Amino acid sequence: MKTDPLNNPDAPPGPLAMGEYHNADSEEAAKRTNEAAQVFQEGTAARATSDKYVRATVLLATVLLLTAISQRFHSHQVRMGLAIVAFLLLCLPLVRLVQLPRL
Repeated sequence: MKTDPLNNPDAPPGPLAMGEYHNADSEEAAKRTNEAAQVFQEGTAARATSDKYVRATVLLATVLLLTAISQRFHSHQVRMGLAIVAFLLLCLPLVRLVQLPRL
């Protein structure tokens, strides 16, 4: 009220606009915002890791499918060809699984 906001056009519109005003909750809010950003980044990294695990699982399921399909053929060459493809396809997810982080 000392700035006479009703008559003085240069007076601040309220106490929040004054330089002396200090809001303690704004510091806490900034701290919480930084914490939330860090947790969000951790969640993004965890999602990326889970996506890699899902990809490895899909490749392992593909190996099982190829193995099951190879058993349906009577030709030894076709069976061996599919078994070799399945084995080569098995190597990729196994290497990736060894490299992925664990809990």
